Amino acid sequence: MSAAVFALGLSMLTGCSSGKLSTEETCTLLTEKAKELDLANKTESAVQDILAGDDESFTAAINEVTAFLQEAADTTKDQKLAEALQVSINQNNQMVDLLSDKDLSLADKISKTQSNTAEDTEKMAYVSTACPELDELGN
Repeated sequence: MSAAVFALGLSMLTGCSSGKLSTEETCTLLTEKAKELDLANKTESAVQDILAGDDESFTAAINEVTAFLQEAADTTKDQKLAEALQVSINQNNQMVDLLSDKDLSLADKISKTQSNTAEDTEKMAYVSTACPELDELGN
């Protein structure tokens, strides 16, 4: 059982918490899930697939990532981290939507996904600050 899941269960049993995870617990949850899913290799493989024209593999990988990011965003009590994760979730959803647009070239799709606002970029940078171990996983 992961430390984050154990801490969440314990806090719910004792009633000492709102049931939300601390920043550290959320980062542990994210790190463990990324390792469990072999996210670094899966993402690299999915990018190679999309470059080869296989949108489905990439979409499946993005949907898997989005699901666990949403879980973390929903369970953290760190509002700044939740907002940063939500920005990433929104970008993932945008990528999936763009992939289904057959009228756009791959270059146009990439360009549209890289149009982050400065505010979004700043929010997403907080994930690296709060959870530096995620950077080590290639995320």
